[in-house]
Amino acid sequence: MGSLFGQKLRYLRRRQHLTQVELARCVALASHAHVSNMEASRSTPSLDVIVTVANRFAVQVAYLVREDLPVQAADEVQYQRAAGACSLQVQALGPNLTRLRMQSGLTQAHLAEHLGLAANAHISYIETGRKVPSVELLLRVADRFGVTVDDLLTASG
Repeated sequence: MGSLFGQKLRYLRRRQHLTQVELARCVALASHAHVSNMEASRSTPSLDVIVTVANRFAVQVAYLVREDLPVQAADEVQYQRAAGACSLQVQALGPNLTRLRMQSGLTQAHLAEHLGLAANAHISYIETGRKVPSVELLLRVADRFGVTVDDLLTASG
């Protein structure tokens, strides 16, 4: 993930007139230093933090992680949650990946091969929730199945 995440995070935070301390509290980070480091691209956020930030600012995860979406595109990528709709969640990834893989007729081994992974165990761990993929792998999965990152992280009801 490139440096645009930090710029986008700063843009969203400032747009809502939040300090780094307030944002850290909102997204359950131990310290504002973590926010500072992410904004300065000195640290890479986990997928959990990215999803929490997306939910907090009601923007698509894709906006935060895709380098081809400019910082100022925040207004274009906001989403409106329907009443009762659940927010994005990392736990939805496993079941969604399993469903997409099976609909495509792929084994875990074939999907691992398509994604350039050394072993199908990686896919198994993601599908069972024992492993959270890197942002780069998440983007490759979304591209492979022609869905958005947000589709992968939305619980089906």
